[in-house]
Amino acid sequence: MKKLFFAVVLLLAGTVVFAQKGKVTSAIAFKDAGKLDKAWETIKETLDPANEKAAKTVNWTGTWQARGEILEAIALTKDENFKKLVENPVEEAYKSYMKAIELDEKGGNAGLKIKLLGFTNTLINQAIEAFQANNFAKATDYFEKKLELDKTSMFKADAILDTAIMYNTGLAAMNAKLFDKAIKYFTECTKHGYNGGSSYAQIISAYQQLGDTVKSVAIMKQAFEKYPDDQSIIVQLINYYIMSNKPDEAIAYLDKAIAKEPENSSYYLAKGVALDKLGRQDDAIEVYKKATTVKVDNADAYYNIGVIYFNRGVKQFEVANLVPTSDQAKFEVEKNKSDDEFRKAVPFLEKAVQYNPKDTYINDQLKNLYYRLKMMDKFDAMNKK
Repeated sequence: MKKLFFAVVLLLAGTVVFAQKGKVTSAIAFKDAGKLDKAWETIKETLDPANEKAAKTVNWTGTWQARGEILEAIALTKDENFKKLVENPVEEAYKSYMKAIELDEKGGNAGLKIKLLGFTNTLINQAIEAFQANNFAKATDYFEKKLELDKTSMFKADAILDTAIMYNTGLAAMNAKLFDKAIKYFTECTKHGYNGGSSYAQIISAYQQLGDTVKSVAIMKQAFEKYPDDQSIIVQLINYYIMSNKPDEAIAYLDKAIAKEPENSSYYLAKGVALDKLGRQDDAIEVYKKATTVKVDNADAYYNIGVIYFNRGVKQFEVANLVPTSDQAKFEVEKNKSDDEFRKAVPFLEKAVQYNPKDTYINDQLKNLYYRLKMMDKFDAMNKK
C-alpha cells in the first residue's frame, strides 16, 4: 500500500506541473488570438509568488519565454487599451527573454532562439522610433539591449559583431549627451575599422563636449595617422590649431588639405588667417587672392585683404603723427604713404560689399574709408542706399 501511495503522490505532482505548464500554453494561445489582456493575466498567474502552484513554472524557461512574447506583443500593439496593461513592455520583455536564456541551461532551445531573433528586430525598430521622436536616451537603451543579447550564450557562438548597431548606439548616445557611452561604442567601431574616420570624428567631438582637449587632440592625431585622406579629420586638426593660436601647425595640415582638395576655397582662407597671425601679411594676401580665384564670390577673402591694407595704413598714419609739427612737409609725405595703403584696401572692401551686401559692419568700414580719402561721390552714393 505504501508503494501505491507514493506512486499516487508522484502522479499528482506531475499533474500539477502539467496543469501549470498548460496555463503557459493557454497564455500563448490568448496572445496568438489577440486577447492580450487575458494572455497577460494568465502568464502572471504562473509567476505569482502568492500562487503555490507557480513554484512549478517560475523556474521554467518556457514560462519566461512566453512572458517575453506576450510583453513584446503588448509593446507592438496598436490598441491603446492593451498598451496600458504594462509600463515599459519592451524593458519587461527584455528581462523576461534574458531570464529564459539564463534558465535554458542546455542551450538547445531552438524555439527560444527564433523568438529572440525576432525580438532583436523589435529592439532595433523601437530604437529607431525613439531616435526619430528625439528620445535619444531610450534609443540608446534599446540599441544597447540588442548588443547585450548578442553577447548571450544563445548568440555569442555565431561570432557576428554588429558594428552598424554599435555605431548607431554611439550616435544615439551622442544626441542624448551620454558622451562617455558614445566614446565606448565609437571606440569599438574604430577597432573593427567601421565607418573609417567618421567614428574617430565622433570620438573627438565627444571628448570636446566633455572638455577633454588633451584626449581630443590625441584622437585627432591617431585618426590622421590611420586615415590621412579623411578631410573631416584634417579639418578638425586645422580648427584646433587655429583656435589654439598655433598657426604653424595649422598651416602644416592646411597644406595637406589643399593638396587633397585644391578647389576648396575655405582652406586657402584659413591658411591666409594663419599666415596673417604669423605676421606674414604678403604671403597671406597671395593666399587670400588664391581663395578668390577658386571661389570668385568669397567675400571673406576680399575683406581680409582689405583689412591687411587698412591696418598698414593705420600703422603708417601713426608714423606720420610722430613727425614734429614743425616739419609739415615730412608729415605730408608720411601721411600720403598712409593714404596709399588705404587706397589699396578700397577695391577689396568694395568686392566684399558686392558679395556680402547685407553686412553692415563692412559697409560702414568702406564708407569711413571713402570719407577719409575724400572720395565723396562714393561716400554720398552709399549714404543714399
